[in-house]
Amino acid sequence: MKISAVDQSPIFSNSNANQAIKETTELAKHCDSIGMNRFWVAEHHGSASFAGCSPEILIPNLAALTKNIRVGSGGVMLMHYSPYKVAESFRLLESLFPGRIDLGVGRAPGSDPYQAGALAYGSKTTGPEYFSTKMNDLKSFLEGRASTTNSFESVKVTPGLGELPEVWLLASSKQGAEYAAQFGLPMSLAYFINQDCLEFAKYYRDNFKPSVFSKKPRISVGIFSICADSDEEAEELALSASMWRLNTQKGVFSSFPTIDEVKNSIKSKASEGNENRTFIGSPQTIKEKLQPILDEALPEELKVITICEPFSAKKRSYELINNIF
Repeated sequence: MKISAVDQSPIFSNSNANQAIKETTELAKHCDSIGMNRFWVAEHHGSASFAGCSPEILIPNLAALTKNIRVGSGGVMLMHYSPYKVAESFRLLESLFPGRIDLGVGRAPGSDPYQAGALAYGSKTTGPEYFSTKMNDLKSFLEGRASTTNSFESVKVTPGLGELPEVWLLASSKQGAEYAAQFGLPMSLAYFINQDCLEFAKYYRDNFKPSVFSKKPRISVGIFSICADSDEEAEELALSASMWRLNTQKGVFSSFPTIDEVKNSIKSKASEGNENRTFIGSPQTIKEKLQPILDEALPEELKVITICEPFSAKKRSYELINNIF
């Protein structure tokens, strides 16, 4: 079982976006040093909670500061962008860092409607109904073939750029699994978003069409997890994310509170945020909780999101999870 990290560059109330990006950089180097498989960065816009707004800018910095770990996007929100631009950017990254670049593609906006409108300034092809067309174009541009979209037939990616990056589709719904199977893409199931997504693994495997991206079905599962030496320590570290989740359910979108800010009087409320889709505890506890997921989806890889402070505890959490396997 391969273990990888997905970092959303979380912003805590005692910090800021600049510090969050610096911690993402330090975390990438740490995950590389302990032998993890991949390090992906997320895309969010105009967020008080997450600082990672441009994976394609952050990726080359992280790749330059690490040696062996694969670096990629988790993911680029294709609905906002030109598939041609995405293809050239990631072929160029692959040229700079051969064999180490991943292009994870997502269908979610990663923003509210106002930010989405600003990102797609002047474009009329931002709705979900255009995703299949954009994915077709992206596939063509990455492969170096003529696009099937009218007026793009003669468009070519800059000749001589690197080989194909490893391309994954992020999925939390059956439609996502359908796209992954249709385009022959490895699929990263977002269990941390939708607990029911595991049931799409069988559909994906049964309907997978081999492609230049993958000759066979490949599945990873994305989870939220905080691991510590004891269950009690992990549960305390989880209070920040739990309280943040409760706040978002009330429509309050802000930075993550520190543990000190989650007062004893509201600890019981914060603990309500530890839903079944999260994996909190000691290594043994997490291993036991994960086993049913591994048995159902049969993934080749776990992609782990960890949000907690202090930063030293976050690094320790990844060490412990990596050591489980």
